[in-house]
Amino acid sequence: MSLHQAIDLNRDLPGVSATQVNFHPPTGISCLVVGAGVGGLMTALECRRKGHSVRVVERSPAPSTAGDFFSIGRNIIAHFYNHWPDLAAECERINYPSLVAYHTITGERVSGPEALRIGEPSMTLNDGSQKIIPFHRHHRPKFVAALLAQVKHLGIDVAFGAKVTDYFEDSDRQKAGIVLHNGERIEADVVVAADGIGTKSNKLVNGGDTRAYSSGMSIFRTSFPVELALSDPEIRDRWPLLDGDVPCLEIWGGYSDIICWLMTHKSDGKGIESWNQTVDVSRVLQITSKIPGFPEVAERLIKTTPKNGIVDWDIMWRDPRENWVSPAGRVVQVGDSAHTFLPSSGSGATQALEDAISLATCLEIGGKSNVPIATKIHNKLRFERVSCVQLSGFMNHQKQSNPVYAADSEDGPSFKVSLGNWMVMYNSEKYTYVHYGEVLNHLLSGRPFKAQNIPPGYTYKPWTIKELMAKVERGEQLRFGGDWS
Repeated sequence: MSLHQAIDLNRDLPGVSATQVNFHPPTGISCLVVGAGVGGLMTALECRRKGHSVRVVERSPAPSTAGDFFSIGRNIIAHFYNHWPDLAAECERINYPSLVAYHTITGERVSGPEALRIGEPSMTLNDGSQKIIPFHRHHRPKFVAALLAQVKHLGIDVAFGAKVTDYFEDSDRQKAGIVLHNGERIEADVVVAADGIGTKSNKLVNGGDTRAYSSGMSIFRTSFPVELALSDPEIRDRWPLLDGDVPCLEIWGGYSDIICWLMTHKSDGKGIESWNQTVDVSRVLQITSKIPGFPEVAERLIKTTPKNGIVDWDIMWRDPRENWVSPAGRVVQVGDSAHTFLPSSGSGATQALEDAISLATCLEIGGKSNVPIATKIHNKLRFERVSCVQLSGFMNHQKQSNPVYAADSEDGPSFKVSLGNWMVMYNSEKYTYVHYGEVLNHLLSGRPFKAQNIPPGYTYKPWTIKELMAKVERGEQLRFGGDWS
């Protein structure tokens, strides 16, 4: 798959079977998933495994290779080993394990190369065995292709070129649905809005889009075949593979077959939250030319980026939104449709995958006659955890971009990636089975429910971007109690 080339469903998808998957008995619940990205495809897989019938619609005319790299939590890979072993094997094959080194903006190494210390590497699988799972960093197009291959192998229908213009629900008929651009209406027992930022489901679920606040920052993002960069001998000498085959992730790190560089910069108002609008290399070089001591070899690397290969992603902040479900409980949002993440969180894809596992499990427990309450239980089980992950991402962003928070500590720069054990040592399916009944009692009788999937010792408190920024402007440390490590 080359840069921005559509995936050929007959040529590019990996061979992923489902011979060892334990499919649950049919529930009679019909699910319509809108969006064939990470959250949507995982929702389709989990709904199928849990016994629900499912179909997927996607607005793009074909699967796209847009996007660069993201992290996938060990807990998700462990879930694959437990329930989708062929998919787990494929993820191990396409993983880009790497060391990481931290540098100043002028290229001087501060620490590393070293392994990313994110959670315990050993995970307990459902059969009681221990599995060492390395940190997983994935190229988005390859990861989506792996999910899509598993979906297609199961015979789940995925309709591309289906642009949704509206969502609706009918509580009397116990149905929800979508309206396509051609006027066609499609219905199901539950509709899952996995169509990302700007989803048309916002009008039904919350009365409109969530207000976005500019962070004042934007980020140039790209990934492309590594041979384009390595054709320059100075670049090849500057970024060698360690021990012959181990890549080292730096501010402008590269991999064995794909190179990816990112650069955060002050927003000029031209960036947008989309993979589809690109900028010219000259835009980037205008900024680097004003950075004293910026390495010439780094500019040479930037210049090797293919035409139309750079995205300028505007970093926007949104307050946590507690409600992800429509009034009648028949339309539910997952992934970016429900909660957006800053790139510094390192958890956006993982949280979308956790959403999928939780929702499918709630629908299984509730059954066909209880879809509306099941979606609301899912929402309650997930919200505080997701909000805490968003808060952690905000703190990471401040450490990486605000001098007040970027002082060196005993173990090196404080802007190192930080993801707590509470994030990665987590089983979304098990948590749902254990706490579904408690949340049901909470919603029906008002009985108190305290989330157990947030930082230990932390009592959740609602927060807003304005409140956090006020603390930052006053120079206050961002401390919230509990163990976030």
